Amino acid sequence: MLHVRGNEDGDSLIPHTGALFTDGPVRRVLDLAAAVRNSEGALSLDAELRRFIRTTRVTVATDWVCPIETVTALLDHVAGLCADAAKAAPQELHRLLERVGAGTDAAAYLHSLAERIRVLAQDPRDDYDELPLTRWEIDVRFPRLSGFGVNWVYEGEYATLQDSIQAAIDSEHPYCGEFLAPLAAEAQSALVLFPGEQAMADGLSAVVGWTSPTALRHLLRAVDEHMQREHTALP
Repeated sequence: MLHVRGNEDGDSLIPHTGALFTDGPVRRVLDLAAAVRNSEGALSLDAELRRFIRTTRVTVATDWVCPIETVTALLDHVAGLCADAAKAAPQELHRLLERVGAGTDAAAYLHSLAERIRVLAQDPRDDYDELPLTRWEIDVRFPRLSGFGVNWVYEGEYATLQDSIQAAIDSEHPYCGEFLAPLAAEAQSALVLFPGEQAMADGLSAVVGWTSPTALRHLLRAVDEHMQREHTALP
C-alpha cells in the first residue's frame, strides 16, 4: 500500500519520494516520449528509446549506477503505484503523462514503455551512422566542451582559440586534474565519433559551435603539454 501525506503544492507524496515519479530515468523517458509526440512524425519513439539505451550504456559508470533493467523496473513500479493510488502521484507526473498522450490508463502506458525498452535493449542498434547523435545526446555526452565554449570562447575575450585554451588551463592550475582530464576525454571522444571536418560540422559543431577537428586537437595538445610540464612526477 502507498502511504502518503500532503504537501503545500497539493501533491500527496513527500518531495524525496515524488522525485521517483518526476526526475531521473522515469522523467527522461517520458520527456523523450513527449518530444516524439510533439514532433508530429519527425521523430521515432523506437529511435529515441534506442538513443536513451545507448546513452545509459555509454560508460561503465552510467550503466553501473542505473542499468536499463533498473529503468524498466522503475517504470513498472511507477505504473503499479499509479494503478493503486493515482491521486497520490505528483501533479507534475500527471502533466507529463498528459504531454505524452497516455490517455486514461497511465499504468498501461508506463508498462508498455518499460516493455518496449526491454525489447529494444535485447537488440541494440546503436551504430552512429545508422542512428546519429541528436542534440540532447550531445548535450549529455559533451557538457564540458559545451561549457568551455560558454566560459572561454563565445564572449570574445581572447584573440585566438589558443589564448582561450591557455587562459582556461592557467585558471585551474594547480588544481586542474578534475577540469582537464574529463575535458580532454570529451575532446578525444568527439574526434572519434565525428571523424573529419564535415562529420563534425554536421554533428557536434551544430550544437557546440567552437568545435572542429583542428580546435579539439589544439586543446588536446595544450592539455598534454601542460600536464607533462607541470604535473609529471620527478624521478
